[in-house]
Amino acid sequence: MKKIIVAIVIMACCMSQIDAQVKFGIKAGLNFDTFSPKNAKQDLKFENSTGWQVGALLKINVPVVGLGIQPEVLYSVKNADVNTEPNSIRYFEIPVNLRWELNLLVVRPFLMGGPYFGYAVNTTGKIFDSEIDRFDWGIGLGGGVEIWKLQLGARYSWGLQDVGVQDFKMKNNTFNVSLAILF
Repeated sequence: MKKIIVAIVIMACCMSQIDAQVKFGIKAGLNFDTFSPKNAKQDLKFENSTGWQVGALLKINVPVVGLGIQPEVLYSVKNADVNTEPNSIRYFEIPVNLRWELNLLVVRPFLMGGPYFGYAVNTTGKIFDSEIDRFDWGIGLGGGVEIWKLQLGARYSWGLQDVGVQDFKMKNNTFNVSLAILF
């Protein structure tokens, strides 16, 4: 009986450590989009435009070593002005980032990187309203800092999928900054 009680106490202590290493958060930020069209008609002029993102994250750390994973679910709006006319593609995106953080008590700087997967749910504008490949995926690298329950981050994502707008090829490249609140 004593062995069972000791095992339960040890498991309870371990579970509290695991619980402390998993955090949920909500995040929002700005997207600075760069669409890289290839084989576009000469009369189309692309200018960068600012979009936004909002969503949730789950931060899972391995105790002691500072490694972890941070999957996210985001609603992301990517904009571009084509011949001064606004166009946008709205995505549900799932970035899955491998993280390494340095715990300096109150401040925790981190680096992260990994793939993202997206699905276009809506398009607006003459150029982006045409038939596009709704699936998008790529690689992202970034970093940031956590202070108390706030996470300030920046990430650059390279689109590897041709989203195929009209008669030309195009990939999404995005630099974003975000602020998250962890619970």
